[in-house]
Amino acid sequence: MNEKEIAQQMLNIYRGILFHNQEFESGNTQEFLYEFDCPEFEELRNKYDLLNIAGNGSDFIRAKRLLHDLAPRLTHSSWYDNHIECNALRLLEYSLDNPEQGINCLNKSKILAECALAIGIYARRVRILPYSPYDFDNHVVTEIYDRELNKWIMLDVTTDGYFIDETKTPLSLLEIRNKFANAEFITFVHSTDTLNDLQELRNQYLDTNMYICKNLFYFQAEQYNTFGEKNSFLQFVPPHFSIQKTLQANIKYRIENLPKDLDYLYQGLKDRLQKLKQDQEPQRTCIQSMQKKPVSTSE
Repeated sequence: MNEKEIAQQMLNIYRGILFHNQEFESGNTQEFLYEFDCPEFEELRNKYDLLNIAGNGSDFIRAKRLLHDLAPRLTHSSWYDNHIECNALRLLEYSLDNPEQGINCLNKSKILAECALAIGIYARRVRILPYSPYDFDNHVVTEIYDRELNKWIMLDVTTDGYFIDETKTPLSLLEIRNKFANAEFITFVHSTDTLNDLQELRNQYLDTNMYICKNLFYFQAEQYNTFGEKNSFLQFVPPHFSIQKTLQANIKYRIENLPKDLDYLYQGLKDRLQKLKQDQEPQRTCIQSMQKKPVSTSE
């Protein structure tokens, strides 16, 4: 079996997991909050010439220009330790056009979200996570709201792209998840791709399609979308799935399989496991909160 066949087989497995878990657990009715009038956004706009980069057009077109400007200028590092304050001003000072100071998707998505907010586009950071507790990987992306299309659209600054359906419509995370689950046409596209042969693009980006599909089992989204972090997240989870048990199994597995050269991480993981055993299961939020038209706190 060659690499393409293996990737297709794995994609089918991940689609099957989503197929059997298409519903989300009901929960509270907390909503997302968006702020456009943070004083730091003026500095961000001016320092990085965001209005000129975004140009004219729909929210999606303008955000896509920001995406493509930022993506190649931010080096990726999965080992980045999050030591820089998590806001676009500090992160861009540290990492923009500096290959030796890479950052991870958690921070890249924060940069794009704040840059979009700074020019008046609704945006939020969303962590997308896998089903398996023995998967060490997850991903973080940005969703923006396009007021012309009247819908949410996922943008991934790590891959400089987004997802479309057979009509070339850009998709939200929930739309992406639903289409994968039901084996409907969907594919990742790069921000500069010409969309003439969608089937060829789907074949070209099979690995990316598989990777994102793997990480669509449940979502953790930043509730307060503003400058900096408020460390409040909304959880969107399928029924009968325990976040706490999954995290505990994940940390336990890491401890038991820690390579010798990473022994220095052992005590930190052990302490985290003990804390997780004392924590309560996070509250769920109704999935409708992710689908709603956004409202600014200043409106």
